Amino acid sequence: MLDDHGIHDVIFEERDIQIFNIPNLKTRLATLQNYFFPRLEKVLRYTLDLVSQVYDVNPYETMTFMYSPSHRENAKENADFGRVHVGIGAKRGRKPLQITNRDGKPFSHHSISLVFKILPSGTMEVEFVPFRLWVDDNYVSRIANLIETHQTTLAPLLSFAHITHTSDQSYCCFVPLHNAIVPEEVGWSGLKLVSPRYYFPVDINRGLCELIFAFVLLYALAESFIEIGEGREPGLNKRLEQFKEWYVAAEQDEVEAEEVDPQDDLIELEIPELDSYSFVRASKWWAVLARDQWQCLSCGRTARADGVLLEVDHIIPRSKGGSDDMNNLQTLCKKCNIGKSNRDSTRLSRP
Repeated sequence: MLDDHGIHDVIFEERDIQIFNIPNLKTRLATLQNYFFPRLEKVLRYTLDLVSQVYDVNPYETMTFMYSPSHRENAKENADFGRVHVGIGAKRGRKPLQITNRDGKPFSHHSISLVFKILPSGTMEVEFVPFRLWVDDNYVSRIANLIETHQTTLAPLLSFAHITHTSDQSYCCFVPLHNAIVPEEVGWSGLKLVSPRYYFPVDINRGLCELIFAFVLLYALAESFIEIGEGREPGLNKRLEQFKEWYVAAEQDEVEAEEVDPQDDLIELEIPELDSYSFVRASKWWAVLARDQWQCLSCGRTARADGVLLEVDHIIPRSKGGSDDMNNLQTLCKKCNIGKSNRDSTRLSRP
């Protein structure tokens, strides 16, 4: 049984875009980390469990998590690259790889990255970068040959998942993927495979399923590129067949589920009226969360350590005359906020 990791509660909302506009660099980077990382981690862990199911592998043994921005509070200098991502790269090996730098020195770590990426435009996508390092031409050639060998199977799957590749050559005309994999496309600004971009709000019913689908497919490429770098025979053909088998089975399960009368399982849900859902300006929302150190003032859980979704609560509800002043706002996790609702005027202490 696949652990959902709370995936059905994950939502990326339109107001999240305003985080990218916070003027102070350190506050902006800390907010990006605390507000996006927990949700992206839930999506990533759910997706990696699905990868394990589809390909019968344990991705946690071979992959390590990658984060951006990599802001540290006490760092002398921090950079904002205008994006947020959480994803995977290959774990660093003890032995040098069969990939060398342009100066001939072998790498001890792989060049691939596969991430869920959020941009200031309020969009989310999956991005696979096969050559984020300046790898040698021979490695690039072996990757191109692998793609060409399996293009008959791979190309329709990439098209079906709406995954495209970006390169300097493909802007003016369509270039097959294996022809776009050339030494000139090495590095962060070079070749990328990307899913469609989905505008916020994004959740499991709007864009997230498609992004997870694209990530699972691109995992097969990432694994094969790693195998080539380690001097092993890539198992891309097997992975593509496994992906097709899984997808066909999933489609059949969905058809069978649709044949069941949905009226049989209807449950009436009473959704409480939450005063904290009333409008609070985005800049003030983030300021309250930062002031309260990204911690629920009721249960003590945090966004980063515990993965809870934090909300801003009106201590004196607006329905009872409460204002939007900072001293009337406090941080609660979603669960504690539902429990408080708009009938409680409890002011909780700061951590």
